[in-house]
Amino acid sequence: MKKTRFTLVLAIVLAVSMMLPAMALGEAASANAGREQVNIRFAQFGNSVDDEVGMQNDPIKAAIEEAVNITLEYDTGTEGFDERMQTELLTVGAADLFPTWGESEKIASWSEEELVYDLAAIINAEPERWPTLHKIFNSAEYKAYNKLYTGDENKAYAIYAVAAFADPSFSGVPVYNQAILDAVNEGKVPQTVEEFIAFTKAAGANGYVGWWPRNDKLTNWSQIDQTLAAPQGTRICPPKGDAWIGFVPSGEIGTESEYWTLATVSEESKAVVKQLAEMYAAGGLDSGIGIKGDFDDAYADFGDGKLGAVDFGFGYPGQFRDFYKTAWASVNEDAQMSDLTLGVPPTSDGQYGKHYTTGTWIGAHYFIPTSCEYPDRVLDLVEFLASQEGQDLLHNTTNYVYREDQDAEFWNACTKPYGYGDGRCKYVWFSYLFSGTEYQVDFTNNDWWTAVSHPIDHSNSWATEQDAALVDYARGVIAGYVDEVMEYLPAYYNMISLPAEAADIRTKLQDISNQYLTQMIGGQLDVEAAWPDYVAEYEAAGAAELETMLNEAIAAARTGV
Repeated sequence: MKKTRFTLVLAIVLAVSMMLPAMALGEAASANAGREQVNIRFAQFGNSVDDEVGMQNDPIKAAIEEAVNITLEYDTGTEGFDERMQTELLTVGAADLFPTWGESEKIASWSEEELVYDLAAIINAEPERWPTLHKIFNSAEYKAYNKLYTGDENKAYAIYAVAAFADPSFSGVPVYNQAILDAVNEGKVPQTVEEFIAFTKAAGANGYVGWWPRNDKLTNWSQIDQTLAAPQGTRICPPKGDAWIGFVPSGEIGTESEYWTLATVSEESKAVVKQLAEMYAAGGLDSGIGIKGDFDDAYADFGDGKLGAVDFGFGYPGQFRDFYKTAWASVNEDAQMSDLTLGVPPTSDGQYGKHYTTGTWIGAHYFIPTSCEYPDRVLDLVEFLASQEGQDLLHNTTNYVYREDQDAEFWNACTKPYGYGDGRCKYVWFSYLFSGTEYQVDFTNNDWWTAVSHPIDHSNSWATEQDAALVDYARGVIAGYVDEVMEYLPAYYNMISLPAEAADIRTKLQDISNQYLTQMIGGQLDVEAAWPDYVAEYEAAGAAELETMLNEAIAAARTGV
């Protein structure tokens, strides 16, 4: 048995060596042929290194080693991984290239203590050796992060793995049980806020529950906010998460005229809360909201045909796929895609509610410790992986276009040894190095920020037929309105830094909103009568001060102060 397995693995490896991109084994290898061959230990969270035979016969690992003229040693872990990385750094035993999960305070402390290299200084000394990294590290956006972390835009102590979805991700898109649409709404998908509210009330009147928005027991208002408040030009969300949540903008974003106003307790928001209270009273909102769980009770109710519509972040196509399979097909033996209908974000006066986002966040930072004897050789590795040839090798592409000739069976030899024998056609090591969401990035044809904020997702190319069909359907629907919904904020919005006292104000406002909104929507408080008290408590908790803090922080980020 073992001999047969070894023979099969050897055959795969020989076949792979003939199919790998020519550049990986050609020009890149010759460029490094005269350099010292060293062992590079690379640390990455979560992968397995238990299959020694599989690792030895990993063709992608071998191709990287040959291209860069190195030997690779993989280091991994799950429990206590971050703590071990820091301990090893402090005891001069760190891996030659290792990550943290976007913990910015570590960059400042480690750079001050000279525990990690200033990578920009090394790269800028020999730009012709690392042309891709030189372009990345000298972009204005990269330097802005440098300044944010250490105060010096020209010192870069880490490789920033920016996380961004290949498809936009936003809330406020209902999915409908088509049978209930047929029963109470003549099969028509609601297009406006008024039509959506009418549908939920009609469902309630006919023995169904009209709508379940993901709410985390009414402490997460984003789905309700985006579905009903945003298209009506306001917000009912308290400030939570991104600094601008709960605010509406005026002036031209990106200029001195931009200004954000806290809208949570505005008169427009009061009107939305009245709508929600009416829906709740009519069965348009589940009476268990605030008590029942999202991903167990709500999924079960939808699968049983009790819920007319749900909101679970279906502006992202993968969410619809997962919901169909988990909440519907898993409990309905004869399930068909046509059983569910992906709706549209309801409009008001012909306007979609805007979803304001940068679309990105820092997913990880990768460091080279000063205990590493050959940081230049580690950068040779990173340069190769950032190049077109390296990205093609890692993501099963040629010139960033998916290869159909290497399928899941081929890729199992490259991924199964590390615990990922699930058919994915991408290399699981280095997948987070540039993209915190593990997608391919094209630095060859784009600047750093464009590449990392608009990564390439090839997952549908190796998905099952059903999964691909579900995602394609969702993408097709979303494409009809996504450009009207998404409002991408300038990159400097990622640099917003609120003063320390803002956190206390935000927490107080969240508590006040959770208290008042739940009671007003549930009927324990009359909206009209309770609203002045709601506004007064917001003012007393520092709402106006928070608004000033936000706008000053945005201005500081915009001007680079």
